[in-house]
Amino acid sequence: MPQLRWLGHAAVELNLGGKHIVIDPMIKDNPVSPVKLNYFENNLNLIIVTHDHYDHLGDSVELMRINPKAYLFATYDLENYLATQFNIPWERMIPANVGGYIDFDGIKLALTKAVHSSEHSDPTGAIVSGEGVTIYHAGDTGLFEDMKLIGEIFKPDYVLLPIGGRFTMDPYQAAIAVEMLRPKKYAIPIHYNTWDLIKVDPNDFVKEVSKKGYKALVLQPGQSVEL
Repeated sequence: MPQLRWLGHAAVELNLGGKHIVIDPMIKDNPVSPVKLNYFENNLNLIIVTHDHYDHLGDSVELMRINPKAYLFATYDLENYLATQFNIPWERMIPANVGGYIDFDGIKLALTKAVHSSEHSDPTGAIVSGEGVTIYHAGDTGLFEDMKLIGEIFKPDYVLLPIGGRFTMDPYQAAIAVEMLRPKKYAIPIHYNTWDLIKVDPNDFVKEVSKKGYKALVLQPGQSVEL
């Protein structure tokens, strides 16, 4: 059974299509992470990074080191930076940019637009699809109207949306994003309450999403949901 687990902040663990995947793996500096870095040693297949801010790039370099068979999926420019600065071999990269699906051993991957900032590449969201389930992780982003296209093209079952405000959407704006994305199952809030600067009440998101006729699911750090 495919499974999603929220690791706090924007870090998300997926078990999908026989692959162990982590998205935006800030673990060591994540005050609410339910796992230590060694939890992932020698058992990761894929690391996905939406952009290079420290709370999203996180421990990706170390995870690549302790998982010598793992691959990294990010924009070409971010991968080029990591290859140059940290000697991560290109053979373990899945270079991409915003566009269509890429096949990773039966798992379909894509990058999407995000409205945010980033030093070494444009910020992105990520699509992961397998076992008949499609997940959209928005990365860090403000609200943008092209979310309608993401919903139309990828038809996500689950959407993971930042709601912390200040650096990303707030609960009200994220609920508008849900309306545009039209998830078939649940909208799951991320990127909030890690620090006081992004402190919000996720129940505000749940209420706003419900008003629009969709379902929100609030997970606690370490909590899983079967997809």
